[in-house]
This record gives sequence, C-alpha cells and structure tokens, in this order.
Amino acid sequence: MTTSNSFPKVGWLRALAVTGLPPALTAVGAVSLIEAWSAELPDPVAVHFGPGGVADRFASQGAARWSPLIGLAFAVGLCLMLLLLTRRDLRSARVGAAVGSGTGAFVAALPIALLAPQRGLADAAEASLSAWWIALPAGLGLAAAAIGYAASPAPGPATAHRPPSEDAPCIALADGEKVAWSGSAAMPPWLAAVVGVVPVGVVLGLVAFGSSSFVLVLVIAAISAALMALVLAPVRVTVDAAGLSARTPITGRPTRIPLDEIAEADVVAVGTFNRFGGFGYRAGPDGTGLIVRPGPALRITRGDGSRFTVTVDGAEQAAAVVNALAAKGRARR
Repeated sequence: MTTSNSFPKVGWLRALAVTGLPPALTAVGAVSLIEAWSAELPDPVAVHFGPGGVADRFASQGAARWSPLIGLAFAVGLCLMLLLLTRRDLRSARVGAAVGSGTGAFVAALPIALLAPQRGLADAAEASLSAWWIALPAGLGLAAAAIGYAASPAPGPATAHRPPSEDAPCIALADGEKVAWSGSAAMPPWLAAVVGVVPVGVVLGLVAFGSSSFVLVLVIAAISAALMALVLAPVRVTVDAAGLSARTPITGRPTRIPLDEIAEADVVAVGTFNRFGGFGYRAGPDGTGLIVRPGPALRITRGDGSRFTVTVDGAEQAAAVVNALAAKGRARR
C-alpha cells in the first residue's frame, strides 16, 4: 500500500502566492479608494456599528486607510495554518487557497462597506450602516475564493500499479463476475437539530440588532437556510467497475475516483470532533473528505498516496467491494 507520506505536495511559495494575490489586489484597491474619499470622510471615522447600525467605535482616518491590509495578513496567516494542518497536500491546498483567498478578500474589502455610508458627513457619530453594504465584501470574497481555487495547481495522474494489501478487506470474485455497491449517510437527528438552529439564530440576531429592512431579514434567513440544507443533505456513494462516486449537494458535482487510481480502501472512525475540523466538504491532515456524520467512514488511498474519506453506512462492505474490484483490475494489466 502507498503510504500517506508520499502524497503530492504544493510548494510554500506557490500556495502563498495563489492565496495572497486576490486579497492583495483587493487591499490595494481598497486603500486607494479610501485615499480618494479622504476629503469626504470625517476624522475620526466610525469603524464599528452596533445594534440598529449605530456607530459605536471610532478611529482616525489614517488607521482606517491602512486597515484593508489586515485582510492580506489574515489570508497569509490562514494559508500557513492550513498548509501546516494538511501537510501541504496538493488536493487539500486547493480548498485552503479558496478559504484563505475568500476570507482575506472579504476582510480587505470590509472597510469600504463601513466607510462608504460616512461620505459627506461632518461627524461619524451620525453614520448608520445598512446590512446591505456587507454584500459588497461578501461578493468580492466569493470571487476571490473561486480565483484561488482555480489558480491552484491541479493534481496529476494518480494511477495505482499494485493491488491492495493482503490484509485489506476484500470479497472473493469469480472470473467474469461483476459487482456493484451503493450506500448513503445522513447527519443524525440530534446533530441536525443543533445545526438547524443556525438560520433561526441569524434571524433573531438581525431582529435583536434592530435591522429595519424586512426584505433583508428574509433574504439573509433564506440564504442561511439554504446553506444549512446543503450541510444537512445526505451523501450517496456508489462503487462499481468505473470506480467510486460520492454525490452530495454540498460539492455541486459528484466526487469521482477512477478505479485505476484506487490503491486501497479501508475503514476509519470519524468522531464528532474530528481531524477534518467539522462536517461538510473538508480538508485535514488525512486529505480531503465528505463528512456528514460521526461514525465509520470509507477511506480511499490513491496511487499517489493522497486520500479521500467519505462517511457512509456500510463502509466495511464498500471497502471490501472497492478492494476486490481494484485487485481484479490490476490482475488484468
């Protein structure tokens, strides 16, 4: 079996450049825009808004002008942390680049949303902030996340050349015999109930903070509910002669691993507090994974040593079928 230490890795400089470029461009643009607004802004300016969008914290114009650079620092720090956490795994790095770029660009653009309503005011205490302004940094963050993911190096071929190890779970297949397996998994009711309160909490938070826009409350509540629905959606796994396919609305498209790339399958236990850092499509020290519940999970090791883990009921049977098909495929070469 290929060990987990031999998986393809991304270079430090490449990862930092891919992750940091979108937030850096966003920060430069934000600093330039704030500089252009300097004659129209009060001094000091409001840098925090409390309940009802009322300004309650202030800082000098000079400090606010350079605050977008915090986004770049945030992106670099997050990138370094994720690289260390995932051991620079190439596939995990793409997820890390998206998270780092998106979060950094959001933080870099946030001062624009805070300062724009203050243009033309003599006193920043008169400013009020509508939550609609957050759509600007949120949109830039999503765009930066997409750029970070697309610009990350794509993994190369991961063809496996050896059959699974003898101690791997496996079923016996006769010559000419075909086999397929499918299974699914969903978040347990108690955990779904905990996660499901998030949209309710968002709505109550908006009401408590005095949001005056009923439409805004509905829009944010709908977005929160949709995101929670994606997290709560079950995952369906199929194993056949083509390889493994894992489908869930979280990723938007199936995760497919061709049979000739599968070196071995085994079963691992995933806890509520796990090495992947939560539930959903995750990246961690053990590669990437689709984690929808705690419990047994099917882990696939590719020919290049990278790993993919998916929680599914009947993981033991799935691993046995995967290894049988992989061994049969290697024997034909």
